This record gives sequence, C-alpha cells and structure tokens, in this order.
Amino acid sequence: MEKEINILVTGAGSTMGQSVIKALLMSKYGETVNIFVSNSEPLGAAFFISDRVKGRYIVPIAKSPDYIPKIIKICKIENIQGIFSGTEHEIYALSNGALEIKKETGAVVFLSRPEVIDIGTDKYKTYLYFKKNSLPFAKTVLFDDYKRLVKNCGYPIFMKPRRASASRNIYKINSETELYEKKFANSEDIVLQEFLVSDVEYTVETFCDNTGKVVGTIPMIRELGYGMSIIGEIDNNEEAIKVSKMIGEVLKPEGALNVQLRLINGKAIPFEINTRFSSTECIRAHYGFNSVEAVIDNYLFNLPVDLNNWKTGMFMRYWHECYFEKSDIPK
Repeated sequence: MEKEINILVTGAGSTMGQSVIKALLMSKYGETVNIFVSNSEPLGAAFFISDRVKGRYIVPIAKSPDYIPKIIKICKIENIQGIFSGTEHEIYALSNGALEIKKETGAVVFLSRPEVIDIGTDKYKTYLYFKKNSLPFAKTVLFDDYKRLVKNCGYPIFMKPRRASASRNIYKINSETELYEKKFANSEDIVLQEFLVSDVEYTVETFCDNTGKVVGTIPMIRELGYGMSIIGEIDNNEEAIKVSKMIGEVLKPEGALNVQLRLINGKAIPFEINTRFSSTECIRAHYGFNSVEAVIDNYLFNLPVDLNNWKTGMFMRYWHECYFEKSDIPK
C-alpha cells in the first residue's frame, strides 16, 4: 500500500480541477490519498466527486489579497503536502505564492515558476518567446497591428483574448469591418493570429521533471465543446510529438506543459500553450500517461519518472451527476 498523502485541489467547480482529481484517483495513490478541495463558490462538483474528498473549503477569488493567506491556513489545518491549481484564474496567484506557501507550510505547489506561467498565459508573450527561440508558432500581433498581419497572411484571421482560454471571445474575422464589430476589449488585450487552415487540431502534453528533462509527450486529436475537449483520440503523430518536445526542452516548465497546434502540410504549428495541467488529465491517465501521479512522485518525493509507455485510443465525454445533502455544502 502506498503511503497516505494529503493533497489540495483548488477550483472544485472547474473541469480542470475535476480531471486532476480523477487522474489522482486513478493513480497509485488513489486508495490512500486524502483530497481536500477549495472553491470560490459553495457549489462545485469536485466537492462531491469521491469519498476520498475529506475536506471542502470556500476561498476568496484568486485576485483577493486574502487568497494566499487562506490557502496557507488550509495547508496548516490539513497538513497539506501538495497543491494542484484547478482553474486558470488561480495559477498566477499560486505560482507567485509558491515560495511563501512552502516556507509557511511545507506544501509544494505543482506549477511552473512565475516567468514560465506568464509566457504560457499571455499569447503575445508566447509568440515573442517562440520567435526569439526559433520555435514554430502562428503569426500573432496585437489588435492595432492588424494591417501588418493581414498584409502577410490575408483574411480570414483569428481574434482572441490575450490572456484567457476556454474558447471565449474567439472569432474568425473576414474583413476590417467585422474586425471592429467583434472587438470585445481594449486593443492591448486582444491578439490576432493567422488562420491555420487545417481540419486536424492537437493538444499535446509534454512533462518535464525537476531537472528540466522532458520525460514524456503525448498527442491528442480533439474536438472542442463547452470550452473543453469533448471527443478525441490519442495517437502517435511523430511531428506533433517532436515539436511539443522541442518546446518543453527550451521552456523547461515544472511539470505539465500543454501545446495546442494544427498540422499544416504535415508540419506542426502551435498557436497556444498552457503551462499547467488540463481538463484532459484523466483521459491521458487512462491511456498510461498520468502526469498527476508523476508530479507527486517527482516533485514531492524526488522519485524518477518515465511517461513514455502510453497507449493509443479514443474517448468521448458525457454528463454525470453528483448527489449530496444540503448540509454537505461548505459554508
């Protein structure tokens, strides 16, 4: 039997947090782990996802100055050893607070250092970093530079939030008139990208151990819906693996790096990265790539890990229900 560990997963209401918990339950720690879950609202599916959830906490939103002190308090009360961020909103706060959290409680935050989080969260900084390091990436400009992009690529182009995900405010733009009609924020908060004409979109996870070495890469063809992957296939496309591994070797994230890319004439062109765990961790875990288990092994217990022995297969997602009493809802 594996040793008992106490793990905190933030973002009980998110698909990312729920997927991390599912992967954790599928890991070798699944029968002994004590899972503690936080959320900024009193209802979140991960509160009720398993009897391994031993504690439920309401926390302030991540932008609040009280957020990190609350996380530290939970860690002290529950003797937390490791923390997974379950939402995009919390990764900045937790990454920046990781040293303080570890100093105060001993708990390890399973996220990359702040400068890597910043590159992965800001699509324009991603483009500049990739360009500087001679890595392939979709041509990207800020909103006010649209004429330069159109001159190089022509219409259509993509309009996206500079620092958000989950498929919100993403538009295919066919003209200058439509560009201004669809403008949803200040110019500096919008990026425009070349339109990558391809029917094949991948999300590829590359995992780096605590020495910065890439120890596994797994590609997934996906179909998006509701801001997440709803249908997909794990395959072994060598080009997607090669480019994503190359990015991991240059960026050297702590743990998980997810690369979104499309195949154009057989070449993998990334258009976005996420320096965090994703909502498909449980799917990858099912096929032998459990990076949630790996990050505990390597970053918590300094054990060597190898994530190269995964299998191919397909998946689809469906709705599931949680049943609970009103008294189970955390105050």
